[in-house]
Amino acid sequence: MKLKIDQPVLDFSGKPVENEKKEIVTFRTIIETTLNAQTNDQPLTSEKKLYAFQIGVKLFGKKLLEYDLTVDQVTFIKDRIGLFYGPVIYGRFLELIGDEAVSPVN
Repeated sequence: MKLKIDQPVLDFSGKPVENEKKEIVTFRTIIETTLNAQTNDQPLTSEKKLYAFQIGVKLFGKKLLEYDLTVDQVTFIKDRIGLFYGPVIYGRFLELIGDEAVSPVN
Protein backbone atom coordinates (compact mmCIF):
# COMPACT_ATOMS: atom_id res chain seq x y z
CA MET A 1 0.00 0.00 0.00
CA LYS A 2 1.47 3.34 -1.05
CA LEU A 3 1.21 6.19 1.47
CA LYS A 4 2.10 9.87 1.15
CA ILE A 5 2.89 10.69 4.76
CA ASP A 6 4.12 14.26 4.27
CA GLN A 7 0.68 15.69 3.63
CA PRO A 8 -0.98 17.75 6.36
CA VAL A 9 -3.55 16.34 8.74
CA LEU A 10 -6.84 18.22 8.37
CA ASP A 11 -9.28 19.07 11.14
CA PHE A 12 -13.03 18.40 10.92
CA SER A 13 -13.55 21.49 8.75
CA GLY A 14 -10.71 20.60 6.36
CA LYS A 15 -8.12 23.08 7.66
CA PRO A 16 -4.57 21.88 8.42
CA VAL A 17 -4.00 21.00 12.07
CA GLU A 18 -1.29 23.03 13.80
CA ASN A 19 0.79 22.07 16.82
CA GLU A 20 1.50 24.37 19.76
CA LYS A 21 4.36 25.96 17.78
CA LYS A 22 1.88 26.85 15.00
CA GLU A 23 3.55 24.33 12.64
CA ILE A 24 1.37 22.25 10.35
CA VAL A 25 1.08 18.64 11.53
CA THR A 26 1.73 15.96 8.92
CA PHE A 27 1.09 12.24 8.99
CA ARG A 28 4.87 11.80 9.20
CA THR A 29 4.85 13.41 12.65
CA ILE A 30 1.80 11.43 13.78
CA ILE A 31 3.26 8.11 12.64
CA GLU A 32 6.65 8.77 14.19
CA THR A 33 5.04 9.66 17.50
CA THR A 34 2.72 6.67 17.50
CA LEU A 35 5.50 4.20 16.66
CA ASN A 36 7.34 5.36 19.79
CA ALA A 37 4.30 5.74 22.04
CA GLN A 38 3.57 3.47 24.95
CA THR A 39 2.10 3.76 28.39
CA ASN A 40 1.79 1.44 31.35
CA ASP A 41 -1.67 0.55 30.04
CA GLN A 42 -0.43 0.08 26.45
CA PRO A 43 3.12 -1.28 26.63
CA LEU A 44 4.86 -2.68 23.58
CA THR A 45 6.21 -6.23 23.73
CA SER A 46 9.76 -6.79 22.54
CA GLU A 47 8.41 -8.13 19.25
CA LYS A 48 6.18 -5.09 18.72
CA LYS A 49 9.02 -2.73 19.60
CA LEU A 50 11.15 -4.37 16.93
CA TYR A 51 8.29 -4.22 14.42
CA ALA A 52 7.72 -0.51 15.18
CA PHE A 53 11.45 0.09 14.75
CA GLN A 54 11.51 -1.71 11.39
CA ILE A 55 8.56 0.36 10.13
CA GLY A 56 10.20 3.55 11.42
CA VAL A 57 13.47 2.83 9.62
CA LYS A 58 11.52 2.13 6.42
CA LEU A 59 9.58 5.41 6.70
CA PHE A 60 12.16 7.75 8.15
CA GLY A 61 15.46 6.33 6.92
CA LYS A 62 15.00 7.92 3.51
CA LYS A 63 12.76 10.81 2.42
CA LEU A 64 10.47 9.71 -0.43
CA LEU A 65 7.31 11.11 -2.01
CA GLU A 66 5.45 7.95 -1.02
CA TYR A 67 6.20 4.80 0.91
CA ASP A 68 5.20 1.25 0.10
CA LEU A 69 3.95 -0.55 3.21
CA THR A 70 2.40 -3.95 3.68
CA VAL A 71 -1.18 -4.32 4.87
CA ASP A 72 0.15 -5.61 8.20
CA GLN A 73 2.38 -2.55 8.64
CA VAL A 74 -0.50 -0.18 7.87
CA THR A 75 -2.77 -2.08 10.25
CA PHE A 76 -0.15 -1.83 13.00
CA ILE A 77 0.12 1.94 12.49
CA LYS A 78 -3.68 2.30 12.33
CA ASP A 79 -4.10 0.41 15.60
CA ARG A 80 -1.43 2.53 17.30
CA ILE A 81 -3.00 5.77 16.07
CA GLY A 82 -6.36 4.52 17.36
CA LEU A 83 -4.83 4.00 20.81
CA PHE A 84 -2.98 7.29 21.13
CA TYR A 85 -4.91 9.87 19.10
CA GLY A 86 -8.43 11.25 18.96
CA PRO A 87 -11.13 10.99 16.29
CA VAL A 88 -9.79 13.65 13.91
CA ILE A 89 -6.32 12.13 13.57
CA TYR A 90 -7.66 8.57 13.43
CA GLY A 91 -10.35 9.41 10.88
CA ARG A 92 -7.95 11.34 8.66
CA PHE A 93 -5.52 8.42 8.75
CA LEU A 94 -8.33 6.11 7.64
CA GLU A 95 -8.96 8.51 4.75
CA LEU A 96 -5.25 8.46 3.90
CA ILE A 97 -5.25 4.67 3.62
CA GLY A 98 -8.51 4.63 1.67
CA ASP A 99 -10.54 2.87 4.34
CA GLU A 100 -14.11 2.59 3.07
CA ALA A 101 -15.49 2.76 6.62
CA VAL A 102 -14.95 6.53 6.57
CA SER A 103 -18.03 8.40 5.41
CA PRO A 104 -19.85 11.42 6.78
CA VAL A 105 -22.71 10.73 9.19
CA ASN A 106 -25.96 12.43 8.19
